[in-house]
Parts: sequence; C-alpha cells; structure tokens
Amino acid sequence: MPRNYAAVPVAQVRRSDRAVEDESWIRDLLNRAPVGYMATVNAGQPFINSNLFVYDETEHCIYMHTARVGRTQANVDSDQRACFTVTEMGRLLPADEALEFSVEYSGVVVFWRCPYSG
Repeated sequence: MPRNYAAVPVAQVRRSDRAVEDESWIRDLLNRAPVGYMATVNAGQPFINSNLFVYDETEHCIYMHTARVGRTQANVDSDQRACFTVTEMGRLLPADEALEFSVEYSGVVVFWRCPYSG
C-alpha cells in the first residue's frame, strides 16, 4: 500500500536511518557548496532555479543571488513557500548490472517561507 504523503510532515526524512541532524555538518556543507537550487511555485506550476548563494552562520540565513525582477521574485511574491537544496556527490558504486549501479551523495534540504518580497 502506498504511503499517504499528504499526512506526513513536509520535512520528515523518508530514510530516517540516513538523516543527518548534526548542525556542524549541515553548516559545513552549506558553507562549501558552490551552488544551490531553489524551488518555488506559482499558480500550481513548480519552478526550480540554480543560484549562487551565501550562508550566514551568525544569522542562520541563506541569501540568494537572484534578479530583483523575474520569475523567482514573481513566484515568491505570489507564494512565499520555497525549498532549497545543496548536494555533493560521493563515491560511484559500480555493479555488474545497470539497475544495481549507485552513487553515494549527501545534501541539505531547507523548507521556508521567503521573508523578502519586492
């Protein structure tokens, strides 16, 4: 039976055995990631953009480098909900069959309401 994701908290990690809650590790990844991906929505249509960003540890805040006018700003003006992620790839895990091939990766996902508008 499929899981009812509408009843699951949005930030709940599916594989809790792999969840990282070490604040130091999270800050380190946010500080070294060169690019982040911000997802927004407007009128039910999702959008995702790659952006340069700065993580301010003191304020525990992410500042996005994006245009003052454009799709991202219009989406945030329409609906402040957003999601942001950074990732890094680890080792390739080869296999004899293509379906068994895998890769290690790690990442941080942030859900927020964008406070800046206009």
